[in-house]
Amino acid sequence: MGVLAAERIKLTSTRSPWWCAGLTVVYALGITAVFGLLLNVTMDAYKKDPSISPDGPPIGENLMAGLGITGVSVIPGFGYILIMILAALTVTSEYRFGTIRATFLAIPDRAKVLFAKASLVAVGAAVLTAALTFISFFILRGVTSSEVGAGLTLDGDLKVFYAVPLFAALVVFLAVGVGALIRQSAGALSLLIVWPVLIEPIIGAFGKYGRNIQVFLPFQNANHFLGLSSDSMPWHWGPWVALGWFAGFVAIVFGAALVVVRQRDA
Repeated sequence: MGVLAAERIKLTSTRSPWWCAGLTVVYALGITAVFGLLLNVTMDAYKKDPSISPDGPPIGENLMAGLGITGVSVIPGFGYILIMILAALTVTSEYRFGTIRATFLAIPDRAKVLFAKASLVAVGAAVLTAALTFISFFILRGVTSSEVGAGLTLDGDLKVFYAVPLFAALVVFLAVGVGALIRQSAGALSLLIVWPVLIEPIIGAFGKYGRNIQVFLPFQNANHFLGLSSDSMPWHWGPWVALGWFAGFVAIVFGAALVVVRQRDA
């Protein structure tokens, strides 16, 4: 508990966590409102020309409540990137300013320090994203017309309300692990941003062979669990197995970080 208290003080007494949390709130709620308004515009266009949407009229779904945090289709969003940035900075900032040495002197069990950092931020990210998902749901209900918002109901599929917080908690452990392995903010943040935003989508551009590889990539499996993956992907398993695949990858990265932190100098 003492380790958690120390990490809580570090987290709440610096500006970057507040900035990242604030930007996440603005992005999540703002993009949700924009999606709702765009759905209204699309519905008006559909009424005039139904051929623009062969699959039928655009109807809002509960899944859209989480789009402000996770992304659209297979294209990653910006909200969870901010959460990963925040998580990585909790480690890399200490290495940058040299305070990690004092931390390890006070708490010789380095694995406990790293786990406390990740756990604290993961709980905070899960609570924040859960609240934002519920608020986004009601924003969608408020800005969409009755026709568009017919599918937005608390009696429908509620998976997004627990899937998004679970995903947010996992990416925190991933980001803390990457930050501990690289130790430099620029390198860790570059990898965490380029990886889901650029590398994984580019692999899918290689046609059938690329899609066959994509189904084994971590963030694509996270998208599959969230219901945001493309229908053209040749999945070999369902959403919950995809979550296990992503969680296993996170465990490997975080486990490697625990080993490396114990073995090398601060």
